[in-house]
This record gives sequence, structure tokens and C-alpha cells, in this order.
Amino acid sequence: MLLAHRPATRRLTRSLVAVADRRASPWPSAALAAGFAAAYTWFAVQRHWAYRSGGFDLGIFDQAVRSYAHGRLPVSTIRDPQLILLGDHFHPILIVLAPFYRLFPTAETLLVAQAMLLAVSVFPITRLACTTLGARTGLVVGTCYGLSWGLLNAITFDFHEIAFAVPLLAFALTELLHGRPGRAVAIAAPLVLVKEDLGLTLAVLGLLIALRPGTRRLGLLTAAGGTAASLLSVFVIIPAFSAYGNYRYLGAGGLRAPEPALAGDLLSPGKLHLVVLLLLPTLFLALRSPLVLLLVPTLGWRLTSTYILYWIPTFHYDAVLMPMLFCALVHGLVLLRPRLRGLLPVVCAALAATCVTLFLQSSAANGPGHPSEFTAAADRLIARIPDGATVSTTDTIAPHLSSRTDVYLLKAKRPTEWTLAPHDDPHLSPRPDDVVVRDGDLILLRHPTPQNTEGETWPRSR
Repeated sequence: MLLAHRPATRRLTRSLVAVADRRASPWPSAALAAGFAAAYTWFAVQRHWAYRSGGFDLGIFDQAVRSYAHGRLPVSTIRDPQLILLGDHFHPILIVLAPFYRLFPTAETLLVAQAMLLAVSVFPITRLACTTLGARTGLVVGTCYGLSWGLLNAITFDFHEIAFAVPLLAFALTELLHGRPGRAVAIAAPLVLVKEDLGLTLAVLGLLIALRPGTRRLGLLTAAGGTAASLLSVFVIIPAFSAYGNYRYLGAGGLRAPEPALAGDLLSPGKLHLVVLLLLPTLFLALRSPLVLLLVPTLGWRLTSTYILYWIPTFHYDAVLMPMLFCALVHGLVLLRPRLRGLLPVVCAALAATCVTLFLQSSAANGPGHPSEFTAAADRLIARIPDGATVSTTDTIAPHLSSRTDVYLLKAKRPTEWTLAPHDDPHLSPRPDDVVVRDGDLILLRHPTPQNTEGETWPRSR
């Protein structure tokens, strides 16, 4: 696309070092990142305490990191007690959180970690913009990045492994734009441990590096290594851990869209809306930089998928694209600066207005949490459940128990020792010998003898 003609292939070879102000202080960028770290953490934790997080996916990852913290392979009774999670997605980087989880064994640990990882990525992007476009413009770009709807969606949809990819990409791309491709590759290499598809993003990074004078070999080796890592993950490692013996997101084993009429249409309105919404926070100026090619692997599998949730702009999938887009924005502004001349303040004002508007729209879409009466009752009833018990509960209550009990979702109809749910939940089915505790709209059931369908005592997952 952007590399189709020769002048475009030379854009990335123009290092930003020549126009960077090395005297610019790093402290404004660091202060902005610290501010976002505090805001992200407060927002994520308050949202969790209001019972707006879910077993899918915070509870699943909480149980995965809990497994690592106790020296076991990652499993989740919420997801599937028979499934090793490395057989679903390849994300061994989660083991990095295990030491912190041993010290603070709660789901909040994951939320704080994600907030810090996303906030850290604000620093290199803001610093890059400040040193190349000026301090004021840099702070505007950094603020727009921190408020970008892709990052907000990641925070509001609990915790996911892609939180590690965001700072890796931010630091790697700033190194690349400053003419240090070796450092860029070293920083980006751990992407292959974050998720199986990110090896292809590393491969595209390698191809961009190969276009630079004197770095052809490094770029080609990086491209080959990233591609090989993704293929190895999808066709060897994941099937080896999977209970199904394959990578279930490929072919007939993949997920199906609830709207098949749109599923196979690459140019459907919903998919075009996603592409426009991604480019809008950069006012489409990111298209000036070849760095937008880094979006192709992630957008490729999402837009060709038959699963509608992959291409509606609601979940965490877009967070990993934000550092690519904003680094491309900075690069594009540098390339366009001779033409923009005195228009840069106008561009900054338009960027700020657009990003704030999208941020407010995304914030409003999150909706209110549970009323305080519900949260207080849930807290009281959760405190009655002992550590190590087996519990059936709802999606919003599950992550409040996943760090110290074996949790199953109530709709899975797994026999357990305890059940906690709203009294009118359609999946609730009390037995005559249950011990019942009612608190507000919630009901806690103690099952003296949890039975499986054959009448035998149900074994715990541990």
C-alpha cells in the first residue's frame, strides 16, 4: 500500500534524530505517564469493586496467574477445568506476574499491573513527540494517546495479556524512528511470548527495517524469526497443550459469527467503521508513515474473521494498535511539517478535540455499575465462603472469588459446595438440604454434599 512507490519506501529511512531536540527534558513525559498510571489504576480498581469486571476475562487470567504463582501450568475452572490455557492462546509472558501475585494474591494485582503497563507506554510516545515536534505539541499527542479509545477499552474490559505488548511496541517503535533498529528488535522480540499472532507484527517490523540502508540482514532475520514464532505457536505449541489437539481458532474449529451475512464481507459497514475509527484519532495523518503497515497482521485476522466480536470496537483488541498509530502519527507530522508550517497548532487542537470526543463516547458506553446495596451484600456473602471451596456464581462475582476458591460459572451447571447469585437468576436451582442465606437481592447456598450427575462426589479441580 504505502510502500508501493519508491519515495514512500524512503520515508522510514529518514531518522528523526536529525530533527530531535536532545535537550528537551524527559520529566513532562514522565509526569504525564505517572498521571495516567494513577488514573488508569483508580478507574480499573473502582470498576472492579463496583462488580463491573467479569469472570470472562479477569477471572480467567486471575486463575492463570494464580496457577503460575503456585508452580503449576495455567488452568481456569471458569474457562474450562480440563484445558491448559496455553492450549487456547500462547501467552507465557504472564509468568512475569507470578512473583507479584504471590505477594498480593488478588485480581486487583492484575488490574494494577495492566494499568502500569499501559501507562508506561505513554512515556516513549510523548517523549518522541516532544523531542521532534516541540514540548507543547508533544504533550498534546501524549495526552491524546493516553485518552485513546483503544486503551480505554482495554482497561474497561478487565485484564488481558496484550497489556504487555503495548509498552513493548511503544518503546520499540520510538527506537526505530530514532534510527536504532537493533534496539527496536531487541525490545520487540518478547512480543512472540505475549500472543501467538504478534510474531507476525514482529515480522512486519522486520520488513520495514529491511528497507533501511545497511539493515537488510537484521530486518530479514527479524521477519523470518517473527513468522516462524507464530507458525510454531499455532501449529505446534498450542496443539500440544490443547485438549482438542489443534488451534481451535483456525478453519472449521474456529468461532462462528452470529451474523453470517456480514461474516465473509471484508467491506461490510461494521468493518469499515472499525478502520475509520482507528485512523480518526490521528486525523488520518498516520497514513503518511509506513508504520501503519504494522496494523496489517492484527487487522488482517480480525477483519477476515467470521466472529463479529473481533471487529466491533468494544473490546481489548484495539489497544495493541494504539502505539503503532500514534508513532505513525508523530512520524507523519515530522514528514509533513514543512507543508504544515503555522498550521501545527490547528492540527493539535483538532487532534485534542477528536480524541476527547471519542474518549467521552467510549466512557459513556460503559454504563453504570451495580448499586451500592448489591456490592455491599455481595461483599458480605463472599466473606462467608471459605478459602479453597468450590463455588458456582455469576460472571460479575466470579473475579472476586477466583484468587482463593475454585470458581465455576453458574450457567455451566457444575456441582459445587457453594452457590452465590441473585435470587432470581434463571440458572439457580436450590436443593431441599441446602443451607440458605439471603442478603438483599443475593442468595448464598451451602450444598452439604455436592454431587455430580452420576451421584458421586464431585472432585475439586486441584
